[in-house]
Amino acid sequence: MLAARAHAARAEARLRGAGLPENPFLDWERQEAFAPNAQSQDVVRLHVPLDLSGRRRTERLLAELAGADANAEAARVGLELVADALSHFYRALAVERRLAILRQGQESLDQAERVLARRQNAGDASGYERSRLALERELARGQLEETAAAQAILLAELAARVGAREAPASVHGTFDVPAPASLDTLLTQAQAQHPVLREVEARRAVAQRAERAARSAWVPPLEIFGGYNVQTGPRTGRGYAVGLVLDVPVFDRGQGAQARASAELAPRADYENALAWSLRSMVAAARTRLMAARRERDRFSAAADHHADVLLRAAAAGYREGERSLVELLDARRAALEVAHRKLALDVATRLADIELRRATGDL
Repeated sequence: MLAARAHAARAEARLRGAGLPENPFLDWERQEAFAPNAQSQDVVRLHVPLDLSGRRRTERLLAELAGADANAEAARVGLELVADALSHFYRALAVERRLAILRQGQESLDQAERVLARRQNAGDASGYERSRLALERELARGQLEETAAAQAILLAELAARVGAREAPASVHGTFDVPAPASLDTLLTQAQAQHPVLREVEARRAVAQRAERAARSAWVPPLEIFGGYNVQTGPRTGRGYAVGLVLDVPVFDRGQGAQARASAELAPRADYENALAWSLRSMVAAARTRLMAARRERDRFSAAADHHADVLLRAAAAGYREGERSLVELLDARRAALEVAHRKLALDVATRLADIELRRATGDL
């Protein structure tokens, strides 16, 4: 972002000196003839260059166009960076939620260990159950360690993205996303507020003015001068000096300015149309993705939550009463964890789809 802004600042700095009129200037001339007819003449003249063509205006408009291009690039970079930082934030939030899910899943293992300890004291526990539970606990511990490490990495990367000196200890947010507006409403919103599209329209207007100004670039530059003339010698006199200088456009007829202006204008209408079409496709795709993620999240939660809860409760109660095996308890635990992870994945997909839709419409 800093690099893009610096590039824009340099382009705007170049605009300050682009297309300015030439400064007037003074010149002094002395002519002298030696004896026998010694005579001298002094002439002081003020020259005023006049450029009646569109060259300088074309040059200034092209410099303005370069500045607008740099500002548009800075706006595009800013939009991408905001979307990237938001996406990273919600990934970090998802890892925190995943840690909470794993810690909650650890409770069923703790309960199973207490039940197994009572059975061991009663002499009812087998070596298989002890080894199987120990293995499951180690696997769970490994998942917790990996997820905690992933959390630390994501928080550090998030701090780097937003320019924070230190990584936050945690992040707080929600995955709730409102239903998107209709496609026509979103497209109208993108057309009105997307910064890149607005910059493209403004730049095309500048390019059109530059192309119109370049049409008169063939007009040759003109220079007028006038001054004071003093003659000394056998014949003394005072008077004035005036003159006119006109370039003869044999080689440079402004074709360079015309070519640059035409080259700037020619692709911009096509680019604007292509960008508008691309944004339309991006908005439609992001909206479809968001709607699908919301539907699947709601459908899966309604279909699986009850069964996962019943399965885990029944397995835990049955294992405590000796009516179910440890394998059934661990199977129910894994099923409940898979349901929780699936719901979290759908929450993340919903939020990322919302960010993508907001990026496509310029609503960041």
